[in-house]
Amino acid sequence: MSVKLISADSHVNPPPDLWLRDAPTRLKDRVPRVESTPEGDVWVVDQKASPVQGLTFMGGRDYKDFQPRVAYKEMRSGSWDPKARLADIDQDGIWADVLYGGGPSRFDEPELRAYCTQRYNDWLFELERASGGRLVGIPILPINGGVAETCAELERVAKQGARGVQVDAFPDAVGAPHYSDPAWEPLWSALEAAAIPLSFHIQGPRGMQAARLFDPTPGVREAFISLSPMGISELVAQLIFCGVCQRHPGFVFVVVETGIGWIPYYLERMDSTFKKHRFWTKSIITEPPSSYWYRQGRDLHRGPPRGEAAPRGGPGEHPLVERLPAQRHDLAALA
Repeated sequence: MSVKLISADSHVNPPPDLWLRDAPTRLKDRVPRVESTPEGDVWVVDQKASPVQGLTFMGGRDYKDFQPRVAYKEMRSGSWDPKARLADIDQDGIWADVLYGGGPSRFDEPELRAYCTQRYNDWLFELERASGGRLVGIPILPINGGVAETCAELERVAKQGARGVQVDAFPDAVGAPHYSDPAWEPLWSALEAAAIPLSFHIQGPRGMQAARLFDPTPGVREAFISLSPMGISELVAQLIFCGVCQRHPGFVFVVVETGIGWIPYYLERMDSTFKKHRFWTKSIITEPPSSYWYRQGRDLHRGPPRGEAAPRGGPGEHPLVERLPAQRHDLAALA
């Protein structure tokens, strides 16, 4: 039997002119564009500049050559060009790439947000078509414009065949309610009805933004990188203890690039909390928290396999099991 390896958490970076190509005249000066500086390229969005994140472009480099700032001219064209990307994954023995985001993804003004989000998501579908289905993008849903806007984009990308979608793990960081808030019920219902899994990508603990990667204080960058995978545990607890999984048994969530070694301990901790404290806290869930994880939670990890006893999904399931410690791809999976 032939085995096809799928990199389940790879990354894509938009071409520097993605948003400029078809931008309406009234938005031309506001959409993301790349400008060069002596320190490296920056994204300029609505007159505000932020560094192009170099660590998302380190595919094919030795660890000793990693750097946080880069210029687009230094990057592998496989970051955005489908033909070059297919050549890269063929070299690595990968049959398909599941692509998570790079580049700007938060836009505060509604018209700018609608255009930029839709243009990026449509580009992901363009990559899939150009690659014969081997490059599968995970569209981004906006969460800082209200749940109706989030659901509208979910419906739009679902009609185009989205296999998954992603949102920020901490909506309060962009001025939206916590996911424990009933305001999000329409989203959980829509995801359940569409049978589309919702991904939360590694992004650091609450309040620790990626700007820490540029802090020159010794140790701050390593601390941020080390803590980043475990910050997602707060979200897992919210989805389970706040009843989202219980109310929506068909809702499936994925925590991406977060490791697996912490999961057995955390499931034990949540179950212990439920056993000892559910009476005085008046818990609204009726099963041990781990049961919801086994039924509805999934995780992806990178690097050499560790913690192989860690539960990854439903009972008996191993939907995303690492096989290749490739530099260019985080995860390989599925026969």
